[in-house]
Amino acid sequence: METNEITDDASKYFIFEDEFKEALDITNLVNDDGQEALKWAFSFDPPIDESDHIKDVEGYGKMITTSGGVLIGKASFQMNADEFNIESFKLVESEKSPKTGIKINIDKIKSYQNQSTFRFEDKTASKDADLTDIKVSNGIKNEENPEESTYKEYKLTPEFNKEIKEYQITLLEYLDTIDITATQSDSKSNMKIKYPKRDADGNLIYEADGTTITYDEVNLADQTPKAIVLNKLGEADTEITVTVTAEDGKTSNEYKIKIHRPYGTIRGSIQTTPTKRTTGKNKAKVLLYENNKTTEVLDWDDVITKFNKGGANIDKVNSTLRNLKENILLETQDDGTYETVLIPGVYDILIDKEGYLDHIYIFVEIEENEIIDLGNKALIAGDIDKDARINNTDIVMLYQKNGNKEGDINYSLKYDLDNDTRINNSDIVIIYQNNSKKREIEDYRGR
Repeated sequence: METNEITDDASKYFIFEDEFKEALDITNLVNDDGQEALKWAFSFDPPIDESDHIKDVEGYGKMITTSGGVLIGKASFQMNADEFNIESFKLVESEKSPKTGIKINIDKIKSYQNQSTFRFEDKTASKDADLTDIKVSNGIKNEENPEESTYKEYKLTPEFNKEIKEYQITLLEYLDTIDITATQSDSKSNMKIKYPKRDADGNLIYEADGTTITYDEVNLADQTPKAIVLNKLGEADTEITVTVTAEDGKTSNEYKIKIHRPYGTIRGSIQTTPTKRTTGKNKAKVLLYENNKTTEVLDWDDVITKFNKGGANIDKVNSTLRNLKENILLETQDDGTYETVLIPGVYDILIDKEGYLDHIYIFVEIEENEIIDLGNKALIAGDIDKDARINNTDIVMLYQKNGNKEGDINYSLKYDLDNDTRINNSDIVIIYQNNSKKREIEDYRGR
């Protein structure tokens, strides 16, 4: 604006930037450049005549100075802000607002005229304590070789919205940790993240009542993943809180994420009669596999059909399962019992012991909060070569090791059927008693 007339030029807008624009209680217009702005109807007050304040400056024409203080104009704004610090409200140089044609002395050093433009700026501390996004993920991105990337994001329920403060994820994967990445709305705010506290062994720490989980709280950097150890399957949901505090130090928001890990329980027990007599223990290994993993390498219908035909078919089910790395391994208690929690799904279960016929359950489907008891199963001693049958081959192998004891080079637990640290006649008697017995596969489809 270069006159004391109200401008009708639609391009002559004052641009309100940063926090000040957000604080104005106005309906924003849009200038020709697509910027939010306010057309400011402005004229000099009072209308300025020739006076000591108006000088002819060579090269510029008439210029207005403020020596002695002269009121050249007024503007009023209604503010949204609850608090407004007038000391934070300043006129500063800008490239966005129209040229004024007025010489302004800000101080003895800075003097702007004609070639410079100005904007109003509010330095009042921001009250923005919002997030623009929260991401929950696991794995590592590989930009160069995407096929090698293990990165995966998990969907929040409900979908993220800065106005919504509580979210949940139902996690149906076996994970130990997840990454939380939060994005600030205002870079001048700060964030902290609170998560379950753990001891040196990674176990949850509880309050004196033994049930209330204690929490750690640390600073969280903008758009920087923070690894969080998840509560174990069967423990309470993992609760995470991201607290955002605005620049003003008083305004804050809490965003809470609850990671729910549904689970069911599988339990049962085994008997190993020979070892119970000598050691007082029924011990075996229990290996659990997600059915969709085992069916990638085993066709259970084909396995059962071929096994029932007998003959020269070589059974490699045990070795195939043992070679699968994706399994959950546990050992029975000394009394033979076992119990574990699993993510709802369909599982195949191998119960195994060296020198014994294994026992297999297939297509065991478990739902959330369900308890499946597989009952008691007696494992049969004598399958030394793990071909799912006890036959002359196993008997010959045992005879070849007869007389060895623990510590001898030829001693192995798979020949010591009663686990008494000696391979002797008692083991030979056991294998003869069980000759011709074979593995059983229990199919849980349709149960």
